[in-house]
Amino acid sequence: MKTTKKKKRGFVIYLLILILIIIANFFISNTIDVKQELTINANIDSTWQVMGTEFSDIYLWSTFFINSEASGQKKFKEIDYSSRVTLTANGENSQVLDVFDSAAHSLSYHITKGKPGIAKQASAVWSLVNLGENKTKAVLEFKMVTKGWMGLFMSGKIKSKVNSTANEIVRDLKYYLEEKKPHPNNLNK
Repeated sequence: MKTTKKKKRGFVIYLLILILIIIANFFISNTIDVKQELTINANIDSTWQVMGTEFSDIYLWSTFFINSEASGQKKFKEIDYSSRVTLTANGENSQVLDVFDSAAHSLSYHITKGKPGIAKQASAVWSLVNLGENKTKAVLEFKMVTKGWMGLFMSGKIKSKVNSTANEIVRDLKYYLEEKKPHPNNLNK
């Protein structure tokens, strides 16, 4: 009889711990921040033209993107769209512009479709800093908030991948602006 009570008590404790782990899964999140900066030998206006005004045409210069196109209603004075739909090796996603400021050479967006399943949210801020007549610093900041235990455990791997992708994007932007053609690794173009 004592053994049965011990087994029942052990089972109840195990069940409570399991329930607590499952409940905690809904509240656990981790924020991944990645920032890449690179100096480009091009003036800020031509850099903004490619990175900002032609935001919807990223596939023309970035190796990471297979295709992209403008979508969404006009929301900003300088462009006639408010989002872009992109295709990568990982699939399709939609990025909605939150800020588009040509005067400050800055934009921000969030991903509404196609973010990883363990992401609560994913967003980015891209900005330019004028370093002189023919030099511009491009600053790309990416933020992802993961959810659950899996997001917590995978954060290191996710951060490494986002960092690698961000590095590739700024490298491709620099090459495109300085060499006037896509990076040689860009097999799509």
